[in-house]
Amino acid sequence: MSHPTECMALKRFGSLDGLRALSIVAVIGHHTAPSWVSGSRAHIGAEGVYLFFAISGFLITTLLLRERDRRGPIDLKVFYWRRALRIVPLYVTVLMLYVTLVWVMERHSMAGQAFFANLPYFLTYTSSLFVQLDDRTLFCSAWSLAAEDQFYLIWPPVLVLCATLMPASWALVAVVAVCVAGQLAGQKFLSAVPLAIVYGALMALAMHTRGGYGVVSTLGMVSYGMDMRPCGARTSP
Repeated sequence: MSHPTECMALKRFGSLDGLRALSIVAVIGHHTAPSWVSGSRAHIGAEGVYLFFAISGFLITTLLLRERDRRGPIDLKVFYWRRALRIVPLYVTVLMLYVTLVWVMERHSMAGQAFFANLPYFLTYTSSLFVQLDDRTLFCSAWSLAAEDQFYLIWPPVLVLCATLMPASWALVAVVAVCVAGQLAGQKFLSAVPLAIVYGALMALAMHTRGGYGVVSTLGMVSYGMDMRPCGARTSP
């Protein structure tokens, strides 16, 4: 199977938008599940955030690889500037709204006091590392964005340093090994990176080569019976 040059030229992945929508619906369902829904079934919706992680890892890595193919070295300043413009204004707005509401309604409660104690971690996108998350942790949903931004702070420079895809792939495999070891050892810092992001990045690296794309598309056709030929290559029967 040839490399999907037509698909690689796309500026927008419509299918990923659909998967994002599914992940958002799943997370909303998890947080709004009625009391009569069993805990195990309601928890299924929480997996939506990991689907979102995988999509993000795949998409960002694909865009970085495309930039390197087209323009040469990846411009990290431009990458971080774009990410900041996309994330920081809305995030800070929501956080300031929380600050106002918690000050008015919860400042004397234990949860409110914990929120203000954790505010430096929310502001620095490190809540996934230093904030104990439970049902009464205010602004607890910030952990997912924090974990994602930590990965994207480190991953693009690693990709720049790796001259080819193979060392970049081994770097991600090493991250997986460290995270699994950290989980087994109960070390939070060693397992702080959501593996779904790493798997998404690995998928992007694999699909950026003819051989990798061929393997992934073949597995997809076998598993789902889908036509995964390059965009524009499908013909009517």
